[in-house]
Amino acid sequence: MKIAIVGNGIAGVTAAKSISENLPGAEITIFTDEEYNYYPRPLLDRLLSGSMDLNGMFPYNDEWYGKKGIRVSLGDRVTDIDTSSKKINTSKSGACGYDRLLLATGASPFVPPLEGVPAGKVFAYRNIADVLRIRSFAGDKKKAAVIGGGLLGLETAKALADRGMKVAVIEHNTRLLPRQLDEEGASLIKSRIEEMNIEVLLGAAPERVDADLFVVSAGVRSNTGLAKACGIGVQKGILVDGGLRTDRPDVFAAGDCAEFNGTVYGIIPAALEQGQAAASNMIGRPVEYKGTTFQATLKVAGIDVASIGIVNPEGEGYESIIRKDAAKGIYRKCVIKDGKLAGSIIIGERSVVASLARIIRDKIDVSKGRDALMGDDAALSGIAMKGSTN
Repeated sequence: MKIAIVGNGIAGVTAAKSISENLPGAEITIFTDEEYNYYPRPLLDRLLSGSMDLNGMFPYNDEWYGKKGIRVSLGDRVTDIDTSSKKINTSKSGACGYDRLLLATGASPFVPPLEGVPAGKVFAYRNIADVLRIRSFAGDKKKAAVIGGGLLGLETAKALADRGMKVAVIEHNTRLLPRQLDEEGASLIKSRIEEMNIEVLLGAAPERVDADLFVVSAGVRSNTGLAKACGIGVQKGILVDGGLRTDRPDVFAAGDCAEFNGTVYGIIPAALEQGQAAASNMIGRPVEYKGTTFQATLKVAGIDVASIGIVNPEGEGYESIIRKDAAKGIYRKCVIKDGKLAGSIIIGERSVVASLARIIRDKIDVSKGRDALMGDDAALSGIAMKGSTN
């Protein structure tokens, strides 16, 4: 079976690895317009700060790909797909046939126009090439501004500060990490970041800041152009069903480019789950993808932060329990609805994240264990264990 995968991000590589392990002898080719093999995007901040060199970015070497039977065609952009004849055209390899095709084209950064800021000072931040451009331009420059106070923006700010630059984070929202945190959690993170001599400007516009370079981290948009050009259904992302199938036979999509039930997740857990599910369905082992619980477990400028499920509830029937110790940098919020834990924010308590995630994922009844939700991992594990025996 000939498997073609467009894109070598986490969804594409996860699918290739799974197919290789479950269908020995499959001809697997990954096509990517990048000049580099797969690398985890969370490592980009280390490359930017200089704490990691380029060689340290790649978890798999050429020998690994060879043993897995995976061929990677670097710098090879897919220009066209003919779904009727099952062929793709690429910038280097020309026409290539396939039996199954996975679109894992990812997403591209959204760069809004910045009034009054010279274009030569503005940089996107999404891949290795972006980071190398920023490093080259930064040189001995002193002041940087990061547009966007989400996860990537804050990691970028910390990396630039580690390079010795004076950094300002500019967020148009009224709080940092607006997708992952509530007002109290965001306030705690803001205070901790400002302790690192990073200025935080909320509800602000870029023209307020005098800087030598501006790095934009203002969200991403799914790369749907290739799919749309060949007639595959798209909206915000490439439309897929529970088998990660598009509306064209033997064409699948996964990761940041895919839209399932009206949602483009744009998170690593979803890319992993979709890549695995797509791979299974591509080789005739049916698996139904039912969606991914929103979860971000991360370090924000060195601070452990986790956000799982519904953390800013809208509508009736929700109750929130909160524990906060600002001096220790600890904040925990548990959102309950109908006796189940619907979501949680955890700052500064990495040890309890896995148990809370399990309680949410398995929809365990917590109506008789509400106090334990604010306890240590042993208490939370007790809730999880009781739920598994019911």
